Amino acid sequence: MIYAISAIILVFSIIYILRRFKNNSQRIFFLLAIIVIALVLTGRAHWISALVVALIPLAKKLFLILRYLPLIRRFTSYYKQSNKNQRSQNMSAQEAAEILGVDENASDEEIIFAHKKAMQKNHPDKGGSKEMASKINAAKDRLLNK
Repeated sequence: MIYAISAIILVFSIIYILRRFKNNSQRIFFLLAIIVIALVLTGRAHWISALVVALIPLAKKLFLILRYLPLIRRFTSYYKQSNKNQRSQNMSAQEAAEILGVDENASDEEIIFAHKKAMQKNHPDKGGSKEMASKINAAKDRLLNK
């Protein structure tokens, strides 16, 4: 008898939730809550507690992984930025030579020396800007890969 009453209550509560809530996330949450309550009332909810206990170590690992999320974002944004800023392909040889302060037909050794000298002046760790350092690197790549 108790099962029939609980089944009727369960059916009416599901109908009420489907009519009352228009947002799917709210519907799913309340439907799961009703199912859990029905399992508890019928005495078949033991697997839920076992599942929660089994997920606790995984939750701890998840928090450890989430701690490194800013570091992961920094590396992925670096690679996205390096792929996005393909300046060496968009830069002309004349512009690259002007940035490094060499002739367009300079030798590889002169280009490398000029790059090293320019990076010593404009490196971000030495007070220079990241944009200028990336332009210098792109100019070196452009002139070395003619």
